[in-house]
Amino acid sequence: MKLQTADARYEKTWHQFLSELEKQPRLCLAAYLRSVQVKRRGFEKWLYGRGYSVHDAKSRVLKLHNESDALDSSMSSSPSILPVRLVSESDVPVRPCDLLAGISLTLPDGTVVSIRRGSAEAVVSFLKLYSGEGLPCSD
Repeated sequence: MKLQTADARYEKTWHQFLSELEKQPRLCLAAYLRSVQVKRRGFEKWLYGRGYSVHDAKSRVLKLHNESDALDSSMSSSPSILPVRLVSESDVPVRPCDLLAGISLTLPDGTVVSIRRGSAEAVVSFLKLYSGEGLPCSD
């Protein structure tokens, strides 16, 4: 069993909480911490020391859900927009500095891709796949 520092454990817990928050926007931090057996006081000290805010995270998630609902309702009038949502592996934590949010890419063929949130590695991987570089050899 690999031992983790408290900082790494709290970082992993925060990312898991954010992932659960996307599925359940009304999730309470205290209840989640109890379910994963993390002490609330130490976690909250770490959280606020890092400048993270549960309130901000919840408001961002609710905003994304509202935008998603608006996008779903407009899908009937604009079939060229295809929302894609991938769930990342929970074993691979993404550092906050590696996240890109609210970016828009215009590709050479005129296709516009809007990315709400994703890691830099995932965006590069998408671009390689789109351009055909990421395709396996057909030999």
